[in-house]
Formats: sequence, structure tokens, C-alpha cells
Amino acid sequence: MEFGKVHLNLKTMLLTMMMFKWGILCTATSDKCLSEPCQNGATCVDTMDDYACICAREGVRYMGKNCDELYDACAFAPCEDCTSSPGTTEYHCICPDGLTGDNCTEEVDECQSNPCSEPRSMCVDQLNGYFCRCPAGFGGQDCGTHVTDCIDEPCRNNGTCVLRPEGFECHCAPGFEGKTCEEDVNECSSEPCQNGAICLDGVAQFHCFCVPGFQGYNCEIDINECASRPCENNATCINEKDHYECECLAGFTGVNCEIEIDECESSPCRNGATCHDLIATYSCECLPGFDGVDCEVDVDECASEPCQNGAVCHDMVNSYKCDCTDTGFHGDRCEVDIPECASDPCQHGATCLEGVKGYACLCWPGYEGPNCEIDINECADQPCENGGECFERSDPSHWELEWELSFADAAGYICQCQPGFAGENCSVNIDECESEPCQNGGTCEDRISGYTCTCPVGFLGELCEVNIDECESQPCQNGGWCEDGRASYTCHCPDAEPSELPWGGDHCDVKLLGCVDHECQNGATCLPWLENGEHGHTCLCPHGFYDEQCSTRTTFSFSTPGFIHIQVVLEERSRREVEHHVHQGFGVQLRFRTTLPNMLLVYRGDVDNHLLLEIVNGGLRAKALSEESELDVTFPGLVSDGDWRDAHVFVDKEGLVLILKGPGCDRDGCRVTDGGTDESPFQPSEAFTHIYVGGAPEELLEYSVSGASFIGCMEDLMIDSKPILPQTLPEDQGHELGCSKTEWCEPDPCHGHGRCVDLWTSYQCDCYRPFHSESCSDEFPSWTYSHEDTVSFSVYEVGKSHGSNFNVSFFLRSLKPDGLLFQLRRPTEEEGGEVYFSLYLGMGRVLVSSLPNSVPLTAPIFVTTGEKQLLQVEVQQRQVIFEHAGLRYGIGEIPEVNINSGDQAFIGGLPGEWGSDGWGGHYKGCLQDLCLDSVHLDVDDWNSSDEEEIYLPSITENVKKGCVSDDTCKTKPCLNGGECTITFNDFTCSCLEEYTGKTCETRVWCVSDPCANGGHCVDLPDGYECVYNATFENNPVQYSAGGSLAEPVSDLYVELRTRSENAMLLRASWGSDLLLVGLLDSSVRVEIHTGNSVEALTFTGVRRVADGSWHRVNISMAEKERKASSWVITVDGITDTSSSPERTGSLHFLNEKGATLAIAESFTGCLGAVRVGGVYLPFMDDYKAPQPSQFHLVGKPKIHLGCTSAPVCDSDPCLNGATCEDLFNQFGCVCDSGWEGEQCETDTDDCATQPCVHGTCRDYLAGFECLCRQGYAGTLCDEDLDECEHHACEHGGTCQDGPNMYTCICPKDYSGPLCQWDYPPIQCGKDVQCDNDGICSDGLWGANCTCMPGFTGSSCETEINECESNPCRNGGSCLDRFNMFVCECPPGYSGPICDTNKQAHKQGIPWLVVAIPLLCLCVLILIIGLTFMALTARKKRQSEGAYSPSSQELAGARLEMDSMLKVPPEERLI
Repeated sequence: MEFGKVHLNLKTMLLTMMMFKWGILCTATSDKCLSEPCQNGATCVDTMDDYACICAREGVRYMGKNCDELYDACAFAPCEDCTSSPGTTEYHCICPDGLTGDNCTEEVDECQSNPCSEPRSMCVDQLNGYFCRCPAGFGGQDCGTHVTDCIDEPCRNNGTCVLRPEGFECHCAPGFEGKTCEEDVNECSSEPCQNGAICLDGVAQFHCFCVPGFQGYNCEIDINECASRPCENNATCINEKDHYECECLAGFTGVNCEIEIDECESSPCRNGATCHDLIATYSCECLPGFDGVDCEVDVDECASEPCQNGAVCHDMVNSYKCDCTDTGFHGDRCEVDIPECASDPCQHGATCLEGVKGYACLCWPGYEGPNCEIDINECADQPCENGGECFERSDPSHWELEWELSFADAAGYICQCQPGFAGENCSVNIDECESEPCQNGGTCEDRISGYTCTCPVGFLGELCEVNIDECESQPCQNGGWCEDGRASYTCHCPDAEPSELPWGGDHCDVKLLGCVDHECQNGATCLPWLENGEHGHTCLCPHGFYDEQCSTRTTFSFSTPGFIHIQVVLEERSRREVEHHVHQGFGVQLRFRTTLPNMLLVYRGDVDNHLLLEIVNGGLRAKALSEESELDVTFPGLVSDGDWRDAHVFVDKEGLVLILKGPGCDRDGCRVTDGGTDESPFQPSEAFTHIYVGGAPEELLEYSVSGASFIGCMEDLMIDSKPILPQTLPEDQGHELGCSKTEWCEPDPCHGHGRCVDLWTSYQCDCYRPFHSESCSDEFPSWTYSHEDTVSFSVYEVGKSHGSNFNVSFFLRSLKPDGLLFQLRRPTEEEGGEVYFSLYLGMGRVLVSSLPNSVPLTAPIFVTTGEKQLLQVEVQQRQVIFEHAGLRYGIGEIPEVNINSGDQAFIGGLPGEWGSDGWGGHYKGCLQDLCLDSVHLDVDDWNSSDEEEIYLPSITENVKKGCVSDDTCKTKPCLNGGECTITFNDFTCSCLEEYTGKTCETRVWCVSDPCANGGHCVDLPDGYECVYNATFENNPVQYSAGGSLAEPVSDLYVELRTRSENAMLLRASWGSDLLLVGLLDSSVRVEIHTGNSVEALTFTGVRRVADGSWHRVNISMAEKERKASSWVITVDGITDTSSSPERTGSLHFLNEKGATLAIAESFTGCLGAVRVGGVYLPFMDDYKAPQPSQFHLVGKPKIHLGCTSAPVCDSDPCLNGATCEDLFNQFGCVCDSGWEGEQCETDTDDCATQPCVHGTCRDYLAGFECLCRQGYAGTLCDEDLDECEHHACEHGGTCQDGPNMYTCICPKDYSGPLCQWDYPPIQCGKDVQCDNDGICSDGLWGANCTCMPGFTGSSCETEINECESNPCRNGGSCLDRFNMFVCECPPGYSGPICDTNKQAHKQGIPWLVVAIPLLCLCVLILIIGLTFMALTARKKRQSEGAYSPSSQELAGARLEMDSMLKVPPEERLI
């Protein structure tokens, strides 16, 4: 019953709230619910555009939109297969196999029945099943079946037995197969012998006995009868058994395709044609007029209709003739239009339009006649009024000489009006004051053909444009600079020198005494002033001080959590403050300093209406909340670093504004704004009278994100722009005057082993691993495993459940690439329990596995480097993440594992009887700070505290404290006098100078620099050799090995540089055995004679080596392991040629004592290293070299060491500034641009290739220039200019490009050369009305408006903006006026366009020194000028304004080009 009441109350409250929201509480009835759609006692609730039914919960339950369906509990049940009782909340889940429970979420444990046979078998539960993990020797589903394994030695015939989870596997010896290797493999079953050979089976092998005609191991080689190439004329030779056949190409016959067939024998060509025999075909050369393959077709030349434009074609013998009569065309095919316009018949720039048998002239306006030869005289009717003079536009005699007549503007006339008149026909009397010419407030008085300006005080000039420079008299004294104003000036006094008083007053003539003996305190800056003759000063206080003398401190601090409660009065803001931003809204401004990352600075208001400022995660956040809106701003930069920050947060019409000043922000500060929505601006409430500084009551503090009171210092607190002094605050609210701060982290209390965190009133060390304790001064010890190859491990009992998400981390130092690091096992009835998670090393990388025998996950980093490294393996949602050196690597996924209390962790290995070989054996190395999650796994309780969780081992074997290396030097590994030094589980040997290698096992000889005369020493395994270059000029050198060669010679190596195309490089002989290496036609040639061969092995390369460059030549057997092999020549590492198929063996005779060897018998050039069988041929004998295999010089030949050639560049053979290059006994010239030839003697003709496509080429030295024909451009005159690209066709006219011209094709409503005129022409009054007193006149091409000065546009509808060209200079502001402009100049500038610098006038010589002589000169000029003006008074124009239309008029008959030559800009053709 009580529940029903509560339910009813909740329902009533919900309905009431919804009615308030919709505004219908007790005022209206819902339209949707009037029809009572809800059934079975449900309650109907109206929504914005529908209704909702709240079904009854008592008795029978219902569901659905109208509560008209019986409640089906299965619709909301968590299982898939479900039964329910309709109308109730009861349901029953039908579980699938393997699951049970109310909601089928519990897995059935099939292992409870112990289905696996005993003993030592293990049951592993699975979803809807299980499997049995069997001991060795048993298998089957329940481990009840005995399985044969390797203990029974089942493998026969020397097969190898390998254990497998399902039993064993035999790896059979070659030649056997079967489960136990019991079957002898018949190698002949695959029929390896080919071509009818007989196969004989053996043990792991077979032998083929070939039939005649075949050879090879498998008798696969057919003896090739085509090897002699018997077929001629590119015929194909087909190898058959014991014979060949030639498949001839078309046109050949015979046994060897040696006979060519003559296809012309049958005389196939007709009509007197000549037959030409070809290979496999013929060709007929026809007489003129015939065609076809056999010249059988008589050609009709008119069939292709060659005559164009309606001409008649007459067929002739082997030709045709076109009759062009009465077509208007000519040419062989009547293809050329007779160009009637070629004679340029149209005059006055008219366009000639070609026609068929005629032409038409398209005249410009103002001209007429068939050829546009008549110039229409527009002045014949005397259109100019009021004495104006008429000039035809088309008469060039009126224009200045530089002007060029444009026929597009030649139509019509121009009237030169008398002064005071304007308009197209001079019919308009000009009001010169209408344009407001007088500037700076001057009054304009209109006069006849002019005006007069009456200027206000401070201005002069005809237009009052000159601002009188009050600074000209230099009123400012003592270095002050004067700023001119309107009828006034201002003096800016200079800064005072140290120890001197500053200047002040209107003219900088008074010493300011206000700061003498001033009372500004605490480092404030004194600012003196002078007002109404009274001296005074103002103190500019630094941060943290206030009042007139800056004597009151504004700094206070919080060392414990608390807050200050301040109550203020909200003042109404005046309209002026709002409009002019004098009042910055409701806000708080303060400076703060702290090191804590999360604290509340200020809270203003209550729960529903508040403004708060807080530090969140080191950044600054402000929030404003009211019933209408919520605003939020954040500054993400760090503000809790101990430095002072100035924060100002306020709410105004912009929204919520946060301004931060301090490190990281510019001079104006960092500004963050949240404007909210325009519809609901933020409105503070009366709750804003309550302000909490440094914290807030608990019920308000929970509305902040930081949730903590402020600890730190504050100063300069201002609320609504009014200062709040800490001395006026209550003393019992937890704050202290001043700011006292201990720098906890200086010097570092964490000893460099951690990060010091300043907590303002204390500090905290966040230690780096493996350090710990309050000051990070303690280090977790290292533990050494397998020291001196002992078997070591430790076992831990897991004391709590770690779940399925966990991590294992530790420091590792090891050189052993394999070994078990960490393994988790779950205790079972079997010995050793169940392994479910393993970390181990494999090939130097960390491996992770869960299920036994599963493929492990591999980390990508090699870690067994001998250096200490921090590693972490993290398991999250079955994903394995490996972390090393701050980088995280996702390495894969494992089945879900759970670490439960009571499980066992094994470190470093397993007990000996269990065996850890499956995980790389025992770990060897050091482990430190090993953690499972946050729990340390330590070896002993050496320094544990109650604050740290720790697991101690239950078993520890041979684990040594500290990271201790094996004594790797005890076996004395260093040889040859080397000194051994122990490194971690390794050693280094400090070798004597003559030895090198890990154990000083290798003797080095070149350290003693045994080579004389600059030879390059090369260490050999058994000695050294001195390598030189030498120059030869047919001076042979002989050598002898004296039988010292250890192996037969199978390769030769020669480095050479020469230009001799034919030379003998090396010759060796012994009896009938001979070796020759030389150059033939610049390529390497080799000839080998051995005693057991009848013919010599001779082969020649193709790569040219006699080019003056160094080359490396290697000659060697292709298969050195065989007795006989083909030989190969390589040049510069690239295979040159091979002796294949010819073969021969190695050169044994070179090791005979009587064998002779000579180099450079017929050779001019340089040789570098020459090696025979890998043994160097020295150019200087060195009998100290210890290696047994050596060649020695025979006799004492004179060898010129070093590679030199003739000084071919000494004579400067290259001409014209070319550079000579020494190419070894030959020179080459690198020519400058523009020269060619062997010696750069020839000037290159750059025009020889005719590069200019449509132009003339002009040759220059090292270049050329193309002079393009009209209509073409580009460097090579290859660009056809598209004259249509910038065409002037108007009104959508289509531009048609032509050679050096274009034509406009007009739409139907327009005409004219540029489609600029309407068609048919429009008329004045009917189609056109000119605005702004413009005058309309009808012309040949339509009506035209002549605009009054100051207007433009087709109908004179637009006033010209004279300021558009930015005429005012030096920052002056331009004011547009009618038909003129006015410049308002900045201080220091004057003139009509602000181009006069007043300051410049003040510099230099004093003005009186210059003014008096100039005044005398001006008086003299004035007298002369008055005399001249009296004579010319009648001609003087009567204009006193700046600009008027009459200023462009002249009295003479000649006209200015700008005023008369071109169509005025205000005229537009309609």
C-alpha cells in the first residue's frame, strides 16, 4: 500500500512538471488525450505533438503504445530462448548445451565428473565440452589408450624418433618412408630416366642407362645435330634422333634451304608493268594510270572528286583538270577563295567582310559610303550653344601630335565651352559651389565662372586647404617637440636625464617639482604633473601595493584550506558605461601564485546562479551559470608552476570573458571567450552579492571541478573593478597577510632519482624506478640468476587475485638470448600444476605465451644487450602490450587468463625435475624491481615497509644478491699476451699492437708500417703485402713463385690503365704449358695451353678497357671445385665473356719451380695490384713478409713507381677559354657555351637547326634569338597568339581568332565591330533617359548620354568616387565630394593631398635667416608680376576654386589631348 502511494506521488509529480513545461497546468485539456486512447487503466500524458501512455503496474501487466497488449517478460529478458507467463513479469530461460543459470550465463563444468582416466591425466573444461591432457605414453579422448612413443624405439632403418603431443613421429633416413620408416623408397617409381633409358634403383639413389643418342644423369641431353648450323637463309634447324631437318622460310627451298624461289618467272604483272622479285613474294611497278597488285586496274582520277566549291572535274590520262568558271575560286582544285579584301578596299579602319565574288565594308560610326570613304561632318548643324566651339572627333588636326586616332571613338563631336558652361552642347550653366570645394568648414560663394572660399580660423588657401602650422614658431622649449592641431598645438616634453628634473608646462619651460621629496613607497614610480600652476605627483604602484603612496600591501596567502566570505552591493550600470565599455560587467580580478594543480580560486553566487574561477589539472577554468544560460571557458596552459599570474574573469554583453596575463601570454594577455547564444544572454542575480575567495562552503564547493580550496598566494584582488584590501577582511577566515613560500624543490630533495612535486607547504618525490622511499634515496636490489652457470630460480605464492587485466614489469640485464623470466601456474592434482602464462626470452627478444605449445607473441626489441633495461608486459582485455624505453607496442592477443589468489609465480626457471627447456632453459642474468601490478616480488624482506605490497618467495635456489658477473677471465681466454678484463658475463681483451680479434688471436702486420716508398699495406691472414701502382713502357718484369703456392691457380686479377689497344699484360710458361693475358682491339684476350689438351683455350671479351681509365679485370674458373670448368672474364665487376662451352682445369704448372711469369712485355700504361691465384706480384721485393705463398722479382728490374702520363695539358691546347682535362696520354677540352670542336675552336651556329618555327633566327655567341612574325610568340616563336584571349567583344559576342587579328560574331540583338551597340539602335526619350542632368543625343549606332562632370555610367546614373584612387598621401583620410575630393591630413602634414611635411620645415637654418632674403626677392618678383598681369588680365581665367570643369578649357583653337582627344569617361554609348 505504501509503495502504491509513493508510485502515485511520483506519477503526480511527473505530470505536474510536464504540465508546467507545456504551460497547460489547469488551464487547458490535451487534445490527444481527450479520446482516451490509453486502455487497461493506463494514464494518458500529452506531449508536444503526441501522447504517451503510462501503463498500470498493479494486477495484470500490459504494454504497447496504448497499453493494449499483455506484458511479455521475454521481450526484456537477457537470454535468446525464453518462455514467459503473459501479463506477468515472470520468465524462464531455456539454456543451450554447456550453459546454466537463471539467465544462461553460467558455464557447465564438464570436468566435475572426472571423465579423464587416471593417473596424471588432466581435464580442461571448455564451452559445452572438455578435453583430456594425457601423460606421456597415453592418448585417446579419455587418455585410456596406450600410445607408442620414442621409448619403444619404433623407427626403423636409422630413422629418428621425435615426440609429438599425439604420440611420436619418425624422421626417416634418405631412401626410406612409412610411419616407422619400414618402406624402402623406389627412386625409379617417378620414372626419372628420360628418352627410353633404363632405371636401376639403389638405396636413396638411382642410375640411368641411356640409349644411343642421349647423355646426361637422367639421359635428358639429346646430342644436338644442329650444333654445326647446317640450315641457311635463317631457316630453323629441327634436331631429330641421329639426324636434322631444315624448316625453310617462305621463298627458299632445298635440303639446307639454300635455293631462293624466283616468283617473277610466271610474269604476273600486267599492262606493261615491271616485275621485281622479292623474298617469298614479288612487286609490280605499274605504268602511270594503272593500279592494283598486278597493275590490272585503270585509275579514274576524278573518282575522288578533287575539285572543290562546285567546280567541274575533267578526267585525263593519269591526271585531271578542274574548271573553276563562275565559282569565285581559283587554284588547281578551285580551293582558293579569290580574296576581294586583299586590296584593302575599306577605308577609315572599317572591317572588310569577304563574300563569294564580292565583299562588304562594316563602317565605324561617323563614316559611310560603299567603302566607308565618307567622313560624316557632325559639326555641320552647329550643335554647340552659348558660344561653344565644335570639333569633330574624327578630325586629327585638332589633336596633339603624340595622339593616335581610334576609329572606335571617331564618331560624334566635342564642344569646347566658354567659361561657366558645361554639357555636351554647352547648354548647362555651372554652379561651381555645388561640388562643395571649400575644405575644413570654409564657406563657398558662387561667382561667374568661379567661386570664393571664406576660411575659418586656422586655415588658409583658395580651398581653405592649408592648415596654419602653429608649430612653425617653434613654441616648445627645452627639446620638446610640437604637435600641430586645428588652430592650436601641443608640446610633448622630453624625458629627463638621470638626476635632473623633468620639464613640463604648455611650452616645456617649467621644471616639474612634484616628485621632489615624494612619498611613493615600495619601489613605486613617481609621475610629476603641473596643473593650474600647482605642482603635484602620482604614485604608480607595483603589483602587491595600493593607496596614494603605495604603502598598503594587497598580498595575502592561504596555507590551510579555507575561504574568505565577502559581501558587496551590486551597482546599476549607466547607459554610458554600457555603450562605451567603461564598466567591464560583473567580474573578479586578482593575481595568484601556487603549485597545486586543482583548486578553487573564487566562487561568486549560489547554487543556481554563480560565477567561479578555478585551477583544473594545472589549467585555468571559468564558469558562469544562471537560469537562462551556462557559459564555460578554459585556458589549457599551465598556471600552477609557482609564477605569478594575473587573471580577470567577468560577464558582459560579449558573454563570459577570461583574460590571463603572465608567462606564455603576450602584452595584452591571453583572452578566452564564450559568447553563448544570442537568444538568452547571461543575467546575474542578487546572489552575486556573495563572493567566496580561496574556496567555498561544502555545498557550493561540490559544484566546482577541482573540489578543493586554494593553497597559495593572492594579491591585487578587485571585485567589479573595485579594489579589496586584505586589511579590511575579517581576521578569522584562514588567510595570512603577505606571501611566504619555501622553495621545496631547490636543491633537489629527490637526489636526481625522481621528480620533485612542490605541494606549496611541503613536497613529494615521484621516484623513478628502481628507486623508492620519501627522498628516492633507496634502490631496490638486483638479483643474479644462474651465476657461474648454477641452476637458480625462485617461487612465489600469489597473495591476492589480480584478475584478467594485469602487468609484469622489471629491469633486465642479460647476454643469454634464451631463458624463462616469469611463469604463472595454477595448482592442480598433477605435479607442477597448470601453466597458463609465461614470459621468456627467445633469440634475444621477449616472448609471451599462455596455452602450452601455442605460438608465442614476440616483442620487436632485442633486449639481451648486456645493458640494464626497464621492460613491461601489460595484458588488457586479452591484448598484450610490450613497453620498452617509453614506447608501447601492441604485439597480439592471447586467450583470457585470470591470476587468482593461491597461484604460483616462477622466476628465472623451474625446479630441475620439471624442465624449463620449452621456454629457453634457465634465465642467466640480473633482475631488479620485479612487479606484478603494484606488488614487488623480492627475494628477501630486506627493506620492506608497511606501505608497500610485497610477495616473498616460498622457494629460492642459487639466487645471488646484487648484479654480479661470472668470472669470465678465469679461463684466461686472451691469447698472445692480451690482458683480460671482465665485463658483465663477458670479457674484453686488451691486445698487443700486433694482434687483434676477440681473444687477440689474429696477427696484424701493417701496424708497424712495413711498406717503403708510400706503398699501401694490406693485412693477410698469414702475412701482409705492399701494394703499389707502377708505370711501364714495354719494360717487362719477371717473377718466380719458387714452388711456394699452396693451391693451383684458378684466378687472376689485374688493375690497369692504358690507351694501348693491343698489348701483352701477362705471360707464364713451363714446358708446353702456357698462359697469355693481353689486349686485342682494346678488349681482354686470354689463351691457355695445358699439357693434357690438344687445342688451346682462347676467348676474348667485348668490353673496351684501353680508354685511359682505371679498370679491374678478373679471370677465373666458373666452377673452381671441378677439375675442368669454363673460364670467365669480368671487367669492373661485370661479366664480360666466358669460354663456355670450352673447358680447362686450373693452372698447376705455375707452382713448378722452373715456371716463369712476366708482366708488361709489350705494354705502355699503368698497372696496380696484380694477383695470380690470390698471391700479389710485388713491384718491390720484401723478403720480410711471413706468408709462405709469395712471388719474387727475378733480377733487379727498374720499375717506375706511381702512375704518370705525358703532360698533355701543359701546352694549353684548348682554345677560347676551354678547360683542358688530362685523360691519360690524351687530353679533352671542356668547351664554354657557344664553342665546339676538339679544341673548342669553332663558334657554334645555334641557328643551324632552324629552331625558330614562325620567325627569323639571329645567332649570338652561346645563344640565339628568334624574331617572331606577327601573331606568334615564345622563345622559339612556336606559340600561336590567341588574339581572342583578351578580346573586347561585348554582349556575349563570340570571338573568332585569325592570323594577327580577331573578328566578333555578334548575337542577333547587337551589332558593331565589337558587338557594342544594340540592334536595332535605341533612341533618346523612347529607350533611354539620362540621369543627373545628362544630355541624350541620337547617333548612327543609337542613343548616347553625355554626363555632367562628376557622373558616369551608361545613363549617367553613377557618381564618380574621386577617392577611389587613394589620392591622399602620408595616411591622410579622403572625403569624397561632388566632382572633387578633400584630404584630411594627419598631424605634421598639410597640402591638398597631404604631401607637405611640416616637420621638415622646422629643421635646418632658423626661418628668419632664410625668410628675410626671400621676402626681398618676392617683392621684386611681385613688381614684375604685376606688370605682366596687367597686360594679360583679359586672358586670365576667373577661377579661385581648386577644381572645376572649366579648369580643362583653353582659349586657343588647339585642344588638350586629355580633354578632347579621347571620349570622356562619363560618356557611354547605349
